[in-house]
Amino acid sequence: MRNRHHPNPSGDSTHHKTYYNNNEHQRRRHERQNNAYFRINFSDITRRKFGLNQRQQIALFVALLLCVYSLWFLTPLPDMVAMLVLSTVPLESDVELGMQSLRSLSRKYPPVKDDQWGVADIGEHLISKNAHLISPEYKFTAEVISAPFVNAFALPGGVVRVTDTLLNTLNLSPFELAALLGHEIGHVVHRHSQRRSIKRELLQTILGALVYDDKDDREENFGEAVGEILQKSAVWLGEQSFSRKDEYEADAMAWDLLVGAGMDPRALQSLLRKLWKLEGGLGVTKWE
Repeated sequence: MRNRHHPNPSGDSTHHKTYYNNNEHQRRRHERQNNAYFRINFSDITRRKFGLNQRQQIALFVALLLCVYSLWFLTPLPDMVAMLVLSTVPLESDVELGMQSLRSLSRKYPPVKDDQWGVADIGEHLISKNAHLISPEYKFTAEVISAPFVNAFALPGGVVRVTDTLLNTLNLSPFELAALLGHEIGHVVHRHSQRRSIKRELLQTILGALVYDDKDDREENFGEAVGEILQKSAVWLGEQSFSRKDEYEADAMAWDLLVGAGMDPRALQSLLRKLWKLEGGLGVTKWE
């Protein structure tokens, strides 16, 4: 005759199994209740507080998303956040960033030893006569590089370079060349390269700086961490373009530098006309 109270092969009692099953059932029921609470919480609030039905709740949610999108993409908010982050980065980090980027670019565009245009002297004159506008922490150098295109560019920290093709093509007067260099100095002083780099990957930069650790047994503050993160994009910095707002800021800086150096600021207008004509009168240039 079969024993109805024969223990199961695993050795566990039916009592223990029942107790376990009851606890598991209660745990799952609590999870379902909690999940249901969070799912209906927003719905309950909007329905009870505002009397909205389901369709109106969906419309409200979409409207909120559009507001967030508009606030971020159609206002200066991203620029403001990027500038706030950049304000924590020390200027000495700019110099190191610029030199690191220059090392990469110099392999592609070597310097021209014979500066027959006086680029270095004019750049030094602009800086020395405008010490009140430029922090002494910058290390400005203006040089000519060999490159088969018309351009001038600035790197963080004070690196300003002009292509020999631009100088041979435009035949600039000393004042116009000063305006060109002043424009590039404006990009440096306003830190346009770093601002655009931060804005380009804003969330990644902020989160990366908050958890940054370079394993050097020294704890960097937030700004120093951002500066080191920017150095990883040093190669890209010399090849980016600027926004129209950045260009206007650089032009304004060039005007002030010309005035401060005792030069006719209308040379900036003459320079821009030459660049405009070079591009076929289309009102667009590749000059950065």
